[in-house]
Amino acid sequence: MPKGRILLYYSLEHVFSRIGRRLSVAQRGALWHLPAFFLAACTPQNAPDDIVPGMRKAQIYILPAGKATVNGLDLLFFQDGPLFLLDAYQHFDAVQGNRVTAAASSAARTVVALSGYPAGPSAWSGIRSYDSLADVRFRLEDEDPDSPILSGTGEAGGTRTMVLRPMLSRILLRSIACDFSGRAYAGERLADVRAYLTYASRECRPFSPEDIPVSWLNAGHLDETETATLSHPEIVLADLASSLGGRIYPSRPFHCYPNPSDGSEFGRPATRLVIEGKLRGTTYYYPIDLPGLEADKQYRLDVTLTRAGTTDPDTPAATGSVSVESRILDWDGRELDTVHYR
Repeated sequence: MPKGRILLYYSLEHVFSRIGRRLSVAQRGALWHLPAFFLAACTPQNAPDDIVPGMRKAQIYILPAGKATVNGLDLLFFQDGPLFLLDAYQHFDAVQGNRVTAAASSAARTVVALSGYPAGPSAWSGIRSYDSLADVRFRLEDEDPDSPILSGTGEAGGTRTMVLRPMLSRILLRSIACDFSGRAYAGERLADVRAYLTYASRECRPFSPEDIPVSWLNAGHLDETETATLSHPEIVLADLASSLGGRIYPSRPFHCYPNPSDGSEFGRPATRLVIEGKLRGTTYYYPIDLPGLEADKQYRLDVTLTRAGTTDPDTPAATGSVSVESRILDWDGRELDTVHYR
């Protein structure tokens, strides 16, 4: 992937530093004190060349995964050593092109970058070390599927390239069809068809060593009231067709956070894609257990419904009622694996 184009203008908006040297307003603009930090507003003209003594510049090229966009940028630099203390923090309201110029002390060894995190600079005032990032949460309510929250970790110092990737998992329903041949209702169509995720991981801790979901959305069934609280309800819910018979190709994406469970362990449900529709006036459900979901992956499904489903969305459909071909791809669409299951 090519490096980003270097522009003459970039916007370095805020800098926190543990060095604690108080700069004049004439040098850096308005200055105010935060616990354990100093925060200074820098202009594009003085940010690269007028660095606090003891600090060093870092040129960072930001490459978002896929077609994602960088909406604001937070950089946190951490020192090496057993405590991994915070060295410096900088916030950019906008990133012009793909390059930013940041500053940290020579002790900084690791940089963490986030884009689109809604809380902004105030979210980081309590961060003292890398370990304290374990409490940071991403929430589905804040996600825009067209511009997801991105994060990445890299080595500090000098000129670096950082690839920022989403924590979201993408479930892509590429195609769906009904084939009721051999049944008493052969030739009939499924009406008012929609699809949604259940046991969707609603929150995640991207910097925690634990990968279990923090909370569920639609635990066992569609909760339309809770789903409506999302800024983008379509992230987990979609109408597919008023009448479904032969194969259609909606190529409809759904998103949630990772869930390592495939449903094989009691008490740890798999995330499910549920197909809902009416047959002869009765509403049927086809809950499809998804494989363990990873961040920055997409799971492409081609679904065939072959008999009436279950009348309870939390009850697995009878064997032979649905067949699925699933392909696992990375976020950029490159194929990683193929899974066939029924």
